[in-house]
Amino acid sequence: MKIIEGKSGVWHMGPGGTLLLPKRYYEDGQLTAEGACELERADIAQRGPTDRYNLTVVTSTACNLGCPYCFQNTDAAAPGRFDPPRIDKQVLDGPTIDRIVDFTRPRMEQAGATRLFVLLFGGEPLLNPWACRELLVRLRALGPVTASMVTNGVLLTARKAKRLESAGLRSVQITLDGPRELHDGLRATRSGRGTFDAILDNLAAVQEATALRLTLRLNTTSEGLPLLEDLIRDLSGRLDPTRCSLDVAPVLNYAGMFDNVLDRSGGEVETILRAYAAALESGFEVGWPGGGECGFCGEQDGVSGAVINADGTLYSCWETIGKPDYEVGTIDDGYSDYPQERWVSCGEFSKKTATEAASKAFDDALSVGLLEMLRQRRRALESAS
Repeated sequence: MKIIEGKSGVWHMGPGGTLLLPKRYYEDGQLTAEGACELERADIAQRGPTDRYNLTVVTSTACNLGCPYCFQNTDAAAPGRFDPPRIDKQVLDGPTIDRIVDFTRPRMEQAGATRLFVLLFGGEPLLNPWACRELLVRLRALGPVTASMVTNGVLLTARKAKRLESAGLRSVQITLDGPRELHDGLRATRSGRGTFDAILDNLAAVQEATALRLTLRLNTTSEGLPLLEDLIRDLSGRLDPTRCSLDVAPVLNYAGMFDNVLDRSGGEVETILRAYAAALESGFEVGWPGGGECGFCGEQDGVSGAVINADGTLYSCWETIGKPDYEVGTIDDGYSDYPQERWVSCGEFSKKTATEAASKAFDDALSVGLLEMLRQRRRALESAS
């Protein structure tokens, strides 16, 4: 349970939801008996039952971009180049898809799950579009399939999007690194070509051809921070913001290979919150911060979900895919007797390896500021209706 004091009261963020309690329920920093009853009644300390099993599957570990901060880089690119070395190349094939189905079936039965959520991941998953669709089609043998994809968007054509939508894809996450000039200097192809306009043109075509929901992840560096609002205005003019969710994500310095990170001061929090306010005014959806466990790595050994590399190796989390000494089993033999420290949950690996890990004060200030903003906006909308 994450507990943060805000202007409106004390926010409680648990696996089962978020609750705002008045400050009168706290005395000397302790929850009163009345407050404890309210918290128990809300029942947010535990995640509720679900009939969904969660799979993250990598279809290709290769990537067509050379982002300098990528957590899958194994070293920095040589001077003047845009192709940093990466984790070992693996490509998902048909026999491995069948093995994934066989691996998943008994785990769904054990969990009492009747449907699947699949996250298509990479590298860049659309370097292997056949496997993306074939995986979703073959998994239908286990129950209804709903899917999302994390892609850089360069290869996301309307035709591919329509074919994947027919197989169960419902949403796509795409990352942008700032307005065109800044984005193209960071998120370039491995030969150095900019990608901003190609990505935005693709997204506009996908919105016209499909009903897919887009999640725009705005990667933010110290250089890009003051440009967030300009980027949001640009995006709202090129896309339908009512069909997009938006998230601001400060870039971390994985393995010390990228220096242009935020110093995580109070002023930076206010700048990010102003960007969120601009996004809401433009019509973008902004999600409520939560304290829930990840469906993929929140429970060990495939209880609620699994993370599978393209060669069938199991990992605990998307952050550790392909990294030596972080394997926790295979889809053929199941989870191994691995050292406990290999099971890493979301966010933990970045905090272990980044030279400037996210500070608790920064994260808490951003979460509570966003919660207060969304609460105020919801109350205003309710009053207007």
